[in-house]
Amino acid sequence: MKRTIIFWDVSNFFITLKGLAGQSVRFDFVKFAKALQGNDDLIKIYFACSREREDDKLSGFFNFIDNAPYFYGGSEKQVDVYLATQMVALAYENAYDIAYLISGDQDFVPAIEIVQQKGKIVVAVSASSAMSSVLKKKADRCIMIDKETEGQKAYFYKDFLANLT
Repeated sequence: MKRTIIFWDVSNFFITLKGLAGQSVRFDFVKFAKALQGNDDLIKIYFACSREREDDKLSGFFNFIDNAPYFYGGSEKQVDVYLATQMVALAYENAYDIAYLISGDQDFVPAIEIVQQKGKIVVAVSASSAMSSVLKKKADRCIMIDKETEGQKAYFYKDFLANLT
């Protein structure tokens, strides 16, 4: 069984979801994390989102993160730097085998290269339209949340939208 950590760029993910759904949506983060985890051991989930954008809607999200098991919420101005630093530091501590990076941002490529040098597997997760071609080439695997990718289980974003009724 592999040890997994999820590194979630929430700002990037919310923008991607809004682009896919065309509106603000509620997303079942726990169900999605469990789908990514599969049969592997989930060590921790690192969420990072700039609290500069925090409003009444996001305050509920941060309250959820602060109280959910496995979730560690970070609020940084430099979200990418925070997550990249965590990925690298934890790779050096041998804290995980597989890193799920939920972001399409190519700013993570240098961190991915270092993590891979430590023998870790990096899976990039985003929508096909939001994933940088450089990130797509550098990651060991990619999961697209807006379409099925040949040979891998689908993680279609609509399957994780929370019931709003």
